[in-house]
Amino acid sequence: MKKRILAFSMAAIMAASMTACGSAGTETPTKVSGETTTAGASGNVDASNETITVWMPTFAAADGPITDKDFWERELKALSDETGCTVKVEIIPWDSYEEKYLTGISSNEGPDVGYMYMEMFYDYIKQEQIADISQYFTDEEKSNYIYYNLGNMQGGQYGLPVVVGNPRILIGNKEILEKAGITKMPSSWDEFVEDCSLIKEKTDAVPFTQDWGNPHYGSLNEIYWPFFWSAGGEIIDADGNLTIDTPEGLEATQFLYDLRTTNGILSDSCTAVTDVEAAFKENNTAFVIIASSNALRITDIDWDYTTVLQAPGGGAKTFVAADCLVMLNSSKNKELAAKAMKLITSTDVMSRFHKEISSQPPITTDESFEGDMRFNELYLNEAEKLQTLPVFEGAAALYDSLYKNLQSMMLGEITPEEVLKSTTDYYNSNIKE
Repeated sequence: MKKRILAFSMAAIMAASMTACGSAGTETPTKVSGETTTAGASGNVDASNETITVWMPTFAAADGPITDKDFWERELKALSDETGCTVKVEIIPWDSYEEKYLTGISSNEGPDVGYMYMEMFYDYIKQEQIADISQYFTDEEKSNYIYYNLGNMQGGQYGLPVVVGNPRILIGNKEILEKAGITKMPSSWDEFVEDCSLIKEKTDAVPFTQDWGNPHYGSLNEIYWPFFWSAGGEIIDADGNLTIDTPEGLEATQFLYDLRTTNGILSDSCTAVTDVEAAFKENNTAFVIIASSNALRITDIDWDYTTVLQAPGGGAKTFVAADCLVMLNSSKNKELAAKAMKLITSTDVMSRFHKEISSQPPITTDESFEGDMRFNELYLNEAEKLQTLPVFEGAAALYDSLYKNLQSMMLGEITPEEVLKSTTDYYNSNIKE
């Protein structure tokens, strides 16, 4: 199985996006596009007696001006107004996300349209529970989506990319850094360790915080993959074989273990932390690795960032999202579901989403980039540092096993070598066919 990475030039993409004509960004509901000409699609859909269900995750800040549910209900009202259908929006917390999909779809109570990240796709595609959406989009519509090709996997167009970006970056509290005599952000593992040691010596702050207490393996995107990939690690090979138990994988795993033990940079309490954003906002943590959109919610602390720390061998890679909307095969009205997908990803709706809910790069050519210009350099010139997760068999189970073993390591229960061996043995014995 061929590994899928972020195969596009984000520099060229963002340059085009930033010079395109954007929408006005008003809160007037967007008209639903229905003028399709491809096979299986029609222009007008009468759905006056139908209900369409949409599942989305949480993006809005808990203390933000609008909730995810209120936002999507407001935006999807245009679908109800045009077709007469009833739209039911359900927001799913991240910590129960995959469980909700598993139980909902297996009991035939899943959504018509849902949101999936790469780790989830393989099994649902294999079980033919996700529809190939290609026939519901015209060539013109497809060409307007900057990342449309990223939804093509396992031989079909099973996803419509909706959140592409949100790289995990290292941010630093400038006040704490200055107290330690540090004038710029570290750029390498060695510089990072040196700076953290200075912070320990010269301030009362915690040098570095990671959320090792988070119950969901999604934390790997911040706490592990940036180090693993920078060290030269690969999750799977071209044939779909697991390849984490390598010298490169061990280098990254040992480095994190040493931060907790030998160097004392990660405190004992890191295994109880579940929210690094909240920890950073307390103004007593110097460094955290965090999603770029979440960093922008930190407004009371002056911070700087480094996209990713360079490993001793010269590698520098960090996680970037390529999450998609999907259409379930169980949907009784796929043309209506396609309309919902088009509305959600329309220029006006996405422009409001990026302003009100989560700052992300545009996903269509006709939306201008209006995000924080501090990330301009990141998106324009650092595409080679951004990588997404591959789609392969049992990805979610593999990541869950790896994360639990890493948590055990940070608690001092097993060694870095045992983390990689135990995870590999589990995957090969219980998941890989």
